[in-house]
Amino acid sequence: MWYGVMADTRVTKKANSIAEKAYKLLKDMILCGEICQGEILSILALSEKLGIGRTPMTTACHRLEYDGFVRVIPKQGVWVSSPSLNGALEIYECRATIEIFFARKAMPVIDKSDLRALAASIERQETYGVKNDYANYMKEDAFFHGCFMQKYKNNTMLEMYKSLTNKIRFYGVQNISNDKRIKSAIQEHRRIVDFFSEKDETGLVRALEQHIMHGYLQLMGIYTIL
Repeated sequence: MWYGVMADTRVTKKANSIAEKAYKLLKDMILCGEICQGEILSILALSEKLGIGRTPMTTACHRLEYDGFVRVIPKQGVWVSSPSLNGALEIYECRATIEIFFARKAMPVIDKSDLRALAASIERQETYGVKNDYANYMKEDAFFHGCFMQKYKNNTMLEMYKSLTNKIRFYGVQNISNDKRIKSAIQEHRRIVDFFSEKDETGLVRALEQHIMHGYLQLMGIYTIL
């Protein structure tokens, strides 16, 4: 009897592990733009492409639906969600509030090694931008913002920010495939570093607000290079 229970437990764990793998693969493909927003996919096609069975793939899709990244349409397939402008505004406003809080707290303790790390990150962003390597550009962008946010310890707010990260990437992938936006974002990052270096809190807050809002305006399709 116990052998049967143990065997059932192993089977369940294996199934959960495969579904988790499918979930992570699909989510990463969506967040990196490999699967386009607005695209309709069949679970069978996804299963064949990733070499994962239909049952764990279906489980993964329903989990992504719960997260808001897709909508499962019975007998039709999986529709990859497109950003809602109202939802995007809420995300960008939350992001601005949290990042500005951390930037202000980080200002007194940012040192030369931090500034060098931020400058090196900008160089990597430029490299990825030239190569149109959007996936790595977005990861580097997240690293850049994380550099100064890690300078002040408030685990509760950091967890709140982390919970927004995937949504930020989800909306950001729509923007960052625009070459002009990449160049503008990099210039905005340079201004942020300059204000940190000059210990200019007012300028820093203004630069961060503009940087984040420009991303939202780009999503709306009305962003212009100033």
